[in-house]
Amino acid sequence: MRLPFVTRRADREVVVPIGPSVPAPFVRIVLGALCVATFVVAFGGPGPGAGGLVASALFAVAVAVVLRPAVGLAGLVVALAGVRVLLFDPPALPEVLALVVLVHLTLWTAALAARTSWRASIEWVVIGRGLRDVAVVQVFALVLAVVAVSLVSPVSGDDVWRAIAAVCAVALTLLVLPRGES
Repeated sequence: MRLPFVTRRADREVVVPIGPSVPAPFVRIVLGALCVATFVVAFGGPGPGAGGLVASALFAVAVAVVLRPAVGLAGLVVALAGVRVLLFDPPALPEVLALVVLVHLTLWTAALAARTSWRASIEWVVIGRGLRDVAVVQVFALVLAVVAVSLVSPVSGDDVWRAIAAVCAVALTLLVLPRGES
C-alpha cells in the first residue's frame, strides 16, 4: 500500500548529469606539485639552496597545503618563496617568469581545492574557465615581471626572446581554453 503524502526514495533523488570531470584528490595532488615546484624554482636561484632540514620543512608545508587548502597555507608558500627571492641576488628572467606563473597557479589551485571536498569531482569546463581567467591575468603579470627584472638587472637578448615566448604562450592559451558563457 502506498500513502499519497509519502514519496518513494527514488522520487526524492536528483540525478545531475555532469560532463567529463577530475576527482578532487587529483586537483590536490596537482596543488602539491605546484607548491613543490614553486619552492624548487625559488630556492634554486642565486644564494644557498635548501638544505636537508629546510627542504623537509618546505615539503611539510606543501603537504599541509594539500591536506588543508582552506586554511590559507598557500599564502605561506608564496611568502616563503618571495622572502627567499628577496634575500639574495635577483634571479634571472626565466626563473622570475616561472615563479610568476607558479605562484598564480598555486594560489588558484589552492582556492579551487579549498572549495571542494575530497569526494567531489570538478568538471573540466569549470577548470578550463578558471584557467582562462588565470591566463588573462598572467599576460599582464608576465609583462610587469619583464619590466621589473629589466629595471633591476640587465636583460640579454636571449632573455627578451624567452619573455616574448612566455607571454605569447600564455596569450595563445587564452585562445585554446573554453570561453565563459554570456
